[in-house]
Amino acid sequence: MYVVFGATGQTGSAVADALLEKNQLVRVVLRSDKTAAAWRAKGADVAFANLSDLVAMTRAMGNADAVYAINPPAYNVADMFAVARGIGERYVAAIKSSGAQKVVLLSSVGSQHASGTGNILTTHILESIFGDLKIPVAFLRASAFLENWSSMAQIAADQGILPSFYRPLERKIPMVCAADIGRAVAQAMTADWTGKRIIELHGAADYSPNDVAAAFATALGRDVQAVAVPESDWQATISSFGFSPEAVNCYSEMMRGFNSGHIEFEGGSHVQTVRGQTLLSDVVSKLIEAQA
Repeated sequence: MYVVFGATGQTGSAVADALLEKNQLVRVVLRSDKTAAAWRAKGADVAFANLSDLVAMTRAMGNADAVYAINPPAYNVADMFAVARGIGERYVAAIKSSGAQKVVLLSSVGSQHASGTGNILTTHILESIFGDLKIPVAFLRASAFLENWSSMAQIAADQGILPSFYRPLERKIPMVCAADIGRAVAQAMTADWTGKRIIELHGAADYSPNDVAAAFATALGRDVQAVAVPESDWQATISSFGFSPEAVNCYSEMMRGFNSGHIEFEGGSHVQTVRGQTLLSDVVSKLIEAQA
């Protein structure tokens, strides 16, 4: 049985779908029954647990050959790091009590660093906590999510511009889509390994904001230009997303880390590098369809 937390989110649903496509027994862990019927129709078992409920988490992991663990974003709280630490500790306690055989944790590019990464520090914290487990553990460090450009799709369509926190606009960085994360996690969950693994997941190619703007232009049939958001505007812009003041500061630090080159993949002989297969153009087309 493969247990997937966060099945209502982008990566959790992609992981569960990828496992089901492999004809594996899957248990999705949900917080409510809103999507339970749809998952059961796909052939998945359903369990309910909130990441604040250790007992429910432990029950959901029963008979697990592997567990997919995530740390949901907590952009509306004052201390996302304390939240991440609590979630990590409950995950580990539940894994130990349930007897789960192995675990894949969704982590992030830059998680090798203990400072200067903003909210990516949450995955560094979780990696540290999960590192104490005696069972096989894989840290899947994903690159920047291509789906994060979805908030700019309507602006690109209406105004012909693509606001970007990344700069310089011509610099390419690793970006990957949720479907490729799902496939990579499913592959790791169904594989055999011992000890700790670090998997660095790149997309099919690296892309710059200019590349993303060009993809939107092609899909929309109009000119679209990438425009760098001045750092003086970051606080107001990020606050408009509903982030707490502390989360605004964390997000800003993360973007400075990307732009300075501090946030990058670790590399090295101890790291496995995996590339996704989905092209930027395919993701952008889906983002535009979703806005229609």
